[in-house]
Amino acid sequence: MTARRRGPAMLTPVARIGLRSTIKLLTALLLTTAPHAQAATDGNLWWPADGIVSGTCGEPRLLPHPHTHAGTDIARPASTPVYAAYDGTVVWHKAESAGYGNYLDIAHSGGWVTRYAHLAESSTEPLVPNGATVTRGQLIGHTAMNGDSTGLHVHFEAIKNNIVQCPANAGRGTTITGRTPSPISIGTATTPEVVQNGGGVHITGANSYTDVSSTGQVYAWNGGYYGGSPTGYTGRFVDAKVTSGGGGYWLLTSAGQIYAYGNAPYKGGSPTGYLQEIVAMAAMPDNQGYVMMSAGGQIYAYGTAAYRGGSPAGYSGRFVDVEMTPDGGGYWLLTSTGQVYSYGNAQYWGGSPAGYSRAIVAMSPTRDGQGYVLVSKAGEIYAYGNAQYIGGSPSGIPGEISDVSYRTDGTPGYVMISTTGAHYAYNTPWLGNPGGTTSIF
Repeated sequence: MTARRRGPAMLTPVARIGLRSTIKLLTALLLTTAPHAQAATDGNLWWPADGIVSGTCGEPRLLPHPHTHAGTDIARPASTPVYAAYDGTVVWHKAESAGYGNYLDIAHSGGWVTRYAHLAESSTEPLVPNGATVTRGQLIGHTAMNGDSTGLHVHFEAIKNNIVQCPANAGRGTTITGRTPSPISIGTATTPEVVQNGGGVHITGANSYTDVSSTGQVYAWNGGYYGGSPTGYTGRFVDAKVTSGGGGYWLLTSAGQIYAYGNAPYKGGSPTGYLQEIVAMAAMPDNQGYVMMSAGGQIYAYGTAAYRGGSPAGYSGRFVDVEMTPDGGGYWLLTSTGQVYSYGNAQYWGGSPAGYSRAIVAMSPTRDGQGYVLVSKAGEIYAYGNAQYIGGSPSGIPGEISDVSYRTDGTPGYVMISTTGAHYAYNTPWLGNPGGTTSIF
């Protein structure tokens, strides 16, 4: 028999990455595509995991400090699958060494949010990325021991307008079956589409713009960088404004915290009593004041900014943006259905467009305030007054469009940004896309 030289052994995929990793990968693929995961239409929240209730919503707790427990604890072994309770948008939070540990929220329509804590995954190593759209029953993570957890479980909260809603009939010892209806209903699927974004894009000159992510990272393209990525904030960063003439900027969180950099002065923030969350801000042209707005249309004015009205009745959707007039004498409020509300000397140029395919997410006025553009998640542009339509509805958007900024030099043009940081420039220079972040814009 003729001897043959044997080449190097060929490793199978399982041998290369390890049996355990392969099983976990295949399990995730099967579960995320399981028939249970499908768009919801009935408004019923599903339980996120199988297990036994080990902690009830509303019960008093003494450790680690006296407090009222805000959610339902479902005890299960490590690596038990955790599923989305309803359709919505994923919002990862920074891991806490105490408290929730690794946790994420899913933002739903109508001011509803569900929270899932003590996960094996984190914002830096997610199973589903920040800003992703998920459907009810979709796999979003696994149980683990972290935060203030004293036993393996998933901590589940249902929150409406910042108020925890405790499910009935879920006392200690109750057996929970994941991906089955809980006692909580968030309404029908006719409620408005959820809008989630970071700090957006802001044109600062004829050849410059600045991007801000949901974690406060600042990307200055041909403009000044004065700082960013602060620590200790609550929620996520939702908007920013550059000072007139440049030289500084303010960053705003969903809790109304203001972080001022460069020549931008701090004039106040962190209001109380707002509905849902703070979503946007607008600055005075003298750089000595600003207003911020909640998703319920409430306005909070600081410094030289005057309160000129807000909290209108009869609106639909949720409020998503506020913009100041050039002289600071008024402002416009925008809802996710494209309704525009004008206050002070802000003139109404039009709104409530027909035929848009996704929620309206942002507006931007022209330099003289005699017009503005609105943009939808699909990049559809609606121009009013002296604002010019130059293009829109780009194809192949990674994520969804989250903001638009009109040129500030009097030339018609604008740039959009997607939740993943992709820019779409129309009669304005394209300068680049940020990289190296899992945050949304």
